[in-house]
Amino acid sequence: MRSAYSDFGKKFLKQTGIGQLMDDLGNPPPGSCMLGGGNPALIPEVAAVWNEIVSKQIDSGAMEKILGSYESPAGIIELRERLASIFSEESGSEISPAQIAVTNGSQNAFFFLLNFFSGRFSDGSKKKILFPILPEYIGYTDQTLEENSFLSFGPDIRETGDRSYKYFIAKEKLDSYPDWKREAGCICVSRPTNPTGNVITDEELSFLISKSAEADIPLLVDNAYGFPFPGVVFKAASLIHKPGMIQGFSLSKLGLPGARTGFILGDVETISMLQRANSVINLTNANLGQFIALELFRSELWKNLCRDVIRPFYERKSLFARETIFLKWNSSIDYRIHESEGAFFLWIWVKNLSLPVSELYPILKEAGAIIVPGKTFFPGADSNWSHREECFRLSFVREDKEIEEGIVRIGSVLEKFSK
Repeated sequence: MRSAYSDFGKKFLKQTGIGQLMDDLGNPPPGSCMLGGGNPALIPEVAAVWNEIVSKQIDSGAMEKILGSYESPAGIIELRERLASIFSEESGSEISPAQIAVTNGSQNAFFFLLNFFSGRFSDGSKKKILFPILPEYIGYTDQTLEENSFLSFGPDIRETGDRSYKYFIAKEKLDSYPDWKREAGCICVSRPTNPTGNVITDEELSFLISKSAEADIPLLVDNAYGFPFPGVVFKAASLIHKPGMIQGFSLSKLGLPGARTGFILGDVETISMLQRANSVINLTNANLGQFIALELFRSELWKNLCRDVIRPFYERKSLFARETIFLKWNSSIDYRIHESEGAFFLWIWVKNLSLPVSELYPILKEAGAIIVPGKTFFPGADSNWSHREECFRLSFVREDKEIEEGIVRIGSVLEKFSK
C-alpha cells in the first residue's frame, strides 16, 4: 500500500520534527516528569477569564451561532478590526483589517506561508527559507513540500556569565555569502525563539528588515510568545511592524491551545492569498477561538492579563527552574543555560558529554524525565556541527515539584555521562 503514496504522503511516514515529538509526548512512561512539551501552564486567573467569557456566551444564547454556523474564511470582520486597532496602537504603524487573516492556529498559517515563499517558481528557480539564526522552532522542520528547502546560518555564541550564554545573529555570515539573495524566498525568525528563549534585539530585527528589503523578499516573524499577546518577554521590547514584514500571532500561548486560532499580519496581497488557501484547505476557521478572542479584545482584558498575570507567572517559573539547576546539578556537569529572555523554555548546552543528547534521550526517558533533544531545532544546519547534539529544551510550565524532580533526574543522568 505504501508504494501508492505520493511524495507528499510519504513525507509523513518519515517525519522527524514535531510529529515525532507529539507522538512521544502523548505516550510517556508512567510517572514521567513532562518537561518536553509546549503546552502553556494552567494559570487559575487566566482560566477564570475563559470561564467568564464562555459562560457569558452560553447565557446569552450566542453558542447557537458560534457552534452552528460558518464564518467567513477571512475571519470575523469585527475581530479583524479589533486586531488592526491593537496592532496599530502597539506598533505605531497604521494597520487595516485587510492586512489581517485569521487562521486555525499559527502552525497552520506558517505551513501556507513557508510554501508560498519556497519551492519551485515560474521562472524555473528554486527558493529556500532562510533562517538567519539557529536554533529555531521544531515546527518548521516538516512543513515544506519541497525537500532541501532550508538555508540556515549558525549563530554568534557569546558566554554572558559563568553558566550562561546568548545567541546573536552572525551578520558577517550573511555578508560573506551573497548568494543568499538569489537562493532565499523569505527570511524567517521567531521572537522570542522557541526553543532558546532568545529575543533578537531591536537592532538585529532592523538588520533583518533591511536585508529582506535589499533582497526584495518578505521577513516572516513568528510572535507566538511575543508582543502584544501573550507578551511572555522578560526584557524591554515592543511590537515592530514595517513594510515587507509578515507576522504571526496566536491564542495558544495566551492559554487557549485547544482553540487553534491564530492571526497573520502582512501585506494585502499575501493576506488575500492566505484567506483563499484557508477556504480551500479548511473551508473556514474554527469559531470558538474567534468569539473568545473578540470578547477578550473588545473588553481590553488582555492587557492586564498579559502584563500582570501571564508574564510575571512565566518569569517566576523561569527563575525557579534556573535556580533549581544551579542548586541540584553536580559541578562536574559542564553546562550553560541560554539567557532566558522569554517563552516557556530553558535551552541548556552541555559540553563534554560521552554520548550525544539524542542518544541520551531514551536514557532520560527511562529515568522518567522527558525533554526535547536539540538536534531537531536546527533546520538546514550542517549535520556534523557538534553543537546540535550538546543541547536540549526543557519546559518550565509544569508544577514546581515536577520541575524540581525532573531537573534532579536529568542531572543524575548527565552526571553519569559527563567526561
